[in-house]
Amino acid sequence: MGDLLYDQTTSYLTVEGAYISPIDFPSRISGNFPSAVIVKESLTFALTSNQNTVFRRDQKYGQYYAPRLYKIFIALPYFELTGDLLLPGRTTPQILLTSKTEGFLTLLDVTAQVVTRPEITYQGEACIVCKNKVSFVGLLD
Repeated sequence: MGDLLYDQTTSYLTVEGAYISPIDFPSRISGNFPSAVIVKESLTFALTSNQNTVFRRDQKYGQYYAPRLYKIFIALPYFELTGDLLLPGRTTPQILLTSKTEGFLTLLDVTAQVVTRPEITYQGEACIVCKNKVSFVGLLD
């Protein structure tokens, strides 16, 4: 998933086995599709239970500087996320957020909470967040 989302040569993703449900009523499936196309720019975030799927090839294999984790809070339309932002050694969250080179952020150990219904939360080992959808970022440590 990471290589596909970070790939700047395509503006969409093709997925298999997609379903759709209201944000505030996730157990109500309003549509089930054998395949679907998602426009990357309109994707808010993609949450997964497998951490390995969110990394690009260059993130998976050796880096010159050891990566650092930052505890972070992110406000998005309809959701608030908390998790760990993984960055290469000398990169800071400020540099990453203002950089135009990447359209997404990679978070680990993520909790996503629905803003209008705080009792609804989603958890995953990792997620990829569209930077264009981010309205607020706070460092938690």
